[in-house]
Amino acid sequence: MAIKVRKPQKHFVDISLAFSPHPMTGDITVLRGHRAINASLKNCIMIILEEKPFNPDFGSRLLDLLFEIIDSSTASLLRQEIERSIAYNEPRVEVQDIVVQPHPENNEYRVEVQYLIVGYEEVFTFTHLLQPTR
Repeated sequence: MAIKVRKPQKHFVDISLAFSPHPMTGDITVLRGHRAINASLKNCIMIILEEKPFNPDFGSRLLDLLFEIIDSSTASLLRQEIERSIAYNEPRVEVQDIVVQPHPENNEYRVEVQYLIVGYEEVFTFTHLLQPTR
């Protein structure tokens, strides 16, 4: 009889950048597992390059592209920028697929990133709506 050794999964913990207190303890809310990774992915793509002190390469040029014409060619550029940003800034994930759907009637793009967390076997999905806000 073969013994199956299972490698322990890594646990990821980040603080919520909303800084809202936990309802029971009053401490800062903690994000765990794939929720922590989702928050990190959102930060990777929404933070502007050179915005983060002491790490000018963190972030993306995504917000600049949101003011271009909303069509499939801009969606392709957004996809490439999201892929680049995640590859350089989030080593805990392996991107499986990125889908960027333009919605010109609402002046937005729907982004869906399917990814594997390193050490996990399950595919997770991060979904976000991109809209120009300036």
